Amino acid sequence: MHTLKGINLGGWLVIEKWMTPSLFSGTTARNEFELSKIDEGRKRIARHHKTFITERDLKWLKEQGIEILRVPVGHWIFGDNERYVGAIERLDWLMDTSLSLGLLVLLDLHAAPNAQNRAAHSGSGNVVYEIHSTKWLNNKSAQNKTIEVLTRITERYRHLPHFWGLELLNEPSVDLLGLKLAWFYRRAYKAVARVARPGMHVIFSDGYAPLRLTNCLWLVKKHDFPVVMDTHVYQVFGEHNKRLSFEAHISTLRWVGRLLWFLRLQQPMIVGEWSAMLPQKTTDEQTRTYVDEQTKAFSGSLAHFYWNYKTEQDGRWNYRHMTEKELIQ
Repeated sequence: MHTLKGINLGGWLVIEKWMTPSLFSGTTARNEFELSKIDEGRKRIARHHKTFITERDLKWLKEQGIEILRVPVGHWIFGDNERYVGAIERLDWLMDTSLSLGLLVLLDLHAAPNAQNRAAHSGSGNVVYEIHSTKWLNNKSAQNKTIEVLTRITERYRHLPHFWGLELLNEPSVDLLGLKLAWFYRRAYKAVARVARPGMHVIFSDGYAPLRLTNCLWLVKKHDFPVVMDTHVYQVFGEHNKRLSFEAHISTLRWVGRLLWFLRLQQPMIVGEWSAMLPQKTTDEQTRTYVDEQTKAFSGSLAHFYWNYKTEQDGRWNYRHMTEKELIQ
């Protein structure tokens, strides 16, 4: 089975300060929500939308063998929420340009109304990462608005043959048993399936709890609208990963491969985010080994997507820099 080679266009239509700190220079803003309150900040965001990803970037990615783009968007993408800077014209441009270049597109709702998690990249405006907050899961109004955004996106691009899929949410907080999130996923899937083009994939995030969410759409899934689970693979966060040796990180990937195999018994899988980043410094040879072992572990999945295409700083989060240094092929 061929696994599509993908890339994330993060930090573009949903801004993360650590990726593009220059946007925040000279302000006290800590995230996109706060930056959007400042006139100069709004101007910078609008300019960033036009310049961070260009046709030259997409052509370069195509030349590197990238086959599919995962494009994070916020619920404000249509420009009808004045607290943020919309960018629907840029998303239209991306869809048109990627079609002409032969690139598939997965659109990912990275930031839902009222924020599906408490991280800054969900548009929450939070500066304290309340990792276990499940407020969104108890907010029916926010969930209904989220479904409205998902159906609007689907309706806008359903005629495009390279619109490969739509991800219902990125990294949502998960309740104790996963039942509330699964219930939302079922409602959202049915709404999207009513307006989608047959063959478009509908992706749901495992919320870093794959065993709680796996196969949660089996009762409602339809053959014409394939269901796919997204898992994110990082070994850079948390105290546990800091204590591991490089060899232990490699061994962990064998477990990742077995977990993905098990999950694929219940639904197709993608690895929506992964990276060469580790908590410790590595040699160039170790970095190449870590990258190669990850892609081996991901084989059998429909696609994998490196996080991220680029950042303002060089380093292992920056795929372009890594490629130019010949650390990734």
